[in-house]
Amino acid sequence: MDLSEWRARIDAVDQQLVDLLNQRLQCVLEIGKLKRQHGRPVQDHERERAIIERLTAYNQGPLSNQAIIDLFTRIMQEARKLEEGHT
Repeated sequence: MDLSEWRARIDAVDQQLVDLLNQRLQCVLEIGKLKRQHGRPVQDHERERAIIERLTAYNQGPLSNQAIIDLFTRIMQEARKLEEGHT
């Protein structure tokens, strides 16, 4: 493949990533509804820790475990903001 083909492939993967992140956040909105119904707090430190542990154990690279931690910490921050702000 030449450079333009690799770039087109990256563009397609990027779009898939956006779609998957939005699917994840739709799940977050549903979880937020359930948490509100049951009077539970938005943030669950134990759950977040377990997610990070599971994903770093799953990671086969070339992305570093620290990058996984950084990315998913940010994703979970955005999820909490969405969950807190959604009625």
